[in-house]
Amino acid sequence: MYIFSGPNGQGNPTPEFSGILSNIQTIKRDVADFGQGTDQITINRLIKRVDALEQSIHAHGRQLDQLEQALMTAASTRLTGKQRTILNWLTANRVEDTVYTNLIKQLSRELSIPESTVRWNLRGLREADLINAGTKENKGVPVSLTTMGRIMANYAGP
Repeated sequence: MYIFSGPNGQGNPTPEFSGILSNIQTIKRDVADFGQGTDQITINRLIKRVDALEQSIHAHGRQLDQLEQALMTAASTRLTGKQRTILNWLTANRVEDTVYTNLIKQLSRELSIPESTVRWNLRGLREADLINAGTKENKGVPVSLTTMGRIMANYAGP
């Protein structure tokens, strides 16, 4: 789930973002066609508003690209190798019904990592709000990736 469809923010917006830009172009053409029999001041005002909207969308796209770069940097430098491995495993394996303690055992077994190491890395992922999981006060909550966790998993790599 990259923000942009191409790797490294090559300026290829997602289908939704492309749709917005395409709609703006269509509106601009329609306003120009509409202007044939309408008051020129009104037409110019509409064109200016659509141009401002288009500039705003492009600025938003540049901010998304910067966010994407920051996420890639954070995923590659802030997460440990084991945390990246666990995020990728959680992305590949649906564990909607698995609670924290059972997940620790499962990850330890499948990834050949000691349970204490798995527990420590899961705690770090939970504190970073990359996963939702139960706590001492709120037991029985199945482990799940947060939206940010899914995004980070895409950038974390193997």
